[in-house]
Amino acid sequence: MQGQTCLNFFIFATMNLFESKPEQENKVLFYIISIILVLGVMFCIYTPNFTVFKWWTRFSSQISIAYWVLGILFLAFRKPRLTMVAFVSCLFLCLYLRKTTNSAMVAPKITDEPIIRLAQYNMSASSNDYSATLASIKKTDVDIVSVQEVTPQWKKMLNDSLSSSYPYSCELVGLDVYSMKLFSKFPFSSCDTFYCGMIPNLSLGFKNPYSKSKGNIYVIASYIAPPIFSAAYLELQKQLDTVAAYTKRLNSPVITIGDYNIHASSYEIQQFRHSANLNDSRRGYRPDRNDGYISLLEVPTDHIFYTPQFNCIEFQTISGPSEERLGIKGYYQFCKDSISSVR
Repeated sequence: MQGQTCLNFFIFATMNLFESKPEQENKVLFYIISIILVLGVMFCIYTPNFTVFKWWTRFSSQISIAYWVLGILFLAFRKPRLTMVAFVSCLFLCLYLRKTTNSAMVAPKITDEPIIRLAQYNMSASSNDYSATLASIKKTDVDIVSVQEVTPQWKKMLNDSLSSSYPYSCELVGLDVYSMKLFSKFPFSSCDTFYCGMIPNLSLGFKNPYSKSKGNIYVIASYIAPPIFSAAYLELQKQLDTVAAYTKRLNSPVITIGDYNIHASSYEIQQFRHSANLNDSRRGYRPDRNDGYISLLEVPTDHIFYTPQFNCIEFQTISGPSEERLGIKGYYQFCKDSISSVR
């Protein structure tokens, strides 16, 4: 009985929302809805450091779609002022999202310049299906594989299965989520570990295997624990600042890869990219899905960023046999000017 009463109240309130009301009530309703819509956009762009607002801005892309749908609904119900507010709010949010992502909607054309292929896997996403995950890594057939959240069991399986295809490796394997391992088809010139407090990051340096270049190329692998409380976002920012400072000190072509556990349009990621002068591999809303699967609620938090010496010519999600998300991969081609500058 109580549930029926609540349902009737909801239906009554929804119908009244779009009914013609006296002018004064219409103004009040218009201002209330307008303020809610505008605040929704403001919290996406200028996000307070509170968990609930961080959660809200995580779905900025989905919110922009919701605003567009609301604009259509307001138009259908002949609410011109609310239609304008919804569409203008959607416009501002879309402009902001365009600024925070890779603005090139089409991948650069492939040239004769060298290409580096990388993949990122997280073992926690594999449900301990060793054979399927290992088969996926072999099938991906990239030059460098970053594997994160590596348990001792996974370490043995990875070594036994990949050592022939990837004879060179660098690892940081323990009993926590920060354990990781890098596999490469090419010999390293350096393998360094740098820290943000007690949190490790791996830096892999190697010579360009495609030319007689004397310069080094660096791949930085990082794992950031999923932030739950407001203080965790401050720690996340510190780790990103540490990686950005390390990247700038290298003064070389750099690709950063890892599970950052925060979405691409977040303030933290934008500060990180701006500070280290990095580009995002993703273009548009969800360009990385290559398996036909689309989920409006899925927000990718694993990333590959790269310095301007590269062009990202391909970026995709790696899916398992049951359509579970195993990781990401990207192909990065040297820009012509950067090749001549390091030879």
